Amino acid sequence: MRKLILFFSVVIAGLFLTSCLEAGDSNFSGQRQLFYITQLEGTQVAHNGDFVMTSNEIKSKDSDRWYLITWSWSTENGMVSTNVHNAITPEIEQIPLGVYSQQEAPQETMTPVLNFNMIGGLPIVGSFGDFLIVQYVWNKKEGEKVQAKLYNETTQPDATDTYILELRLEKSGTSTETSGKNVDGFAAFDVSSLRSLVNFNGQDFKDIQLKFNYYKENAGQPTSVTQPVRIYKN
Repeated sequence: MRKLILFFSVVIAGLFLTSCLEAGDSNFSGQRQLFYITQLEGTQVAHNGDFVMTSNEIKSKDSDRWYLITWSWSTENGMVSTNVHNAITPEIEQIPLGVYSQQEAPQETMTPVLNFNMIGGLPIVGSFGDFLIVQYVWNKKEGEKVQAKLYNETTQPDATDTYILELRLEKSGTSTETSGKNVDGFAAFDVSSLRSLVNFNGQDFKDIQLKFNYYKENAGQPTSVTQPVRIYKN
């Protein structure tokens, strides 16, 4: 199981880059790091607010989506333009889309969420698709899959700067084994409509708290995790 990503440190627009740079050389690399693929001046690139790169594999992917990318770049690879690195990208995995709804979560049997975390330091901003990214762990049997859904009631009178969300995993498929294994998954939610609940007080952004509720196995009450996030007005 991959280790849960706990946070993004703040580096330009609140994003994080872990790179291997030895003193005196010009080699960068990363393993399964989050990058946003989009168009930049006519070229499809992957960037995280700091490092910008492209490759044949990046150019073939869907634009305006988040990905986990294993990559490397050295001086020998060269530059496509002033700020765009010509990288080697042997592994690119698209983050699945989740479903965000401003309504109460349904009363039904729930697939247990064994562990959960929101990717911190990532702002909700239009230049990154207004996405909120979460990571979770669930018990998967062969033949099954889940879609992550996030519910957010529109009426929250006691939550001036705290917004309560509930994570549900909707299971589909037919299992072909009696016991499963714990696996982790990611989901990217377009939460642009969350802005309608936020009072920006004339400011360009606001720092809010998101309280996530989710249900573990055989739990009558939800487990809660509260994390800060910056949301931009536009």
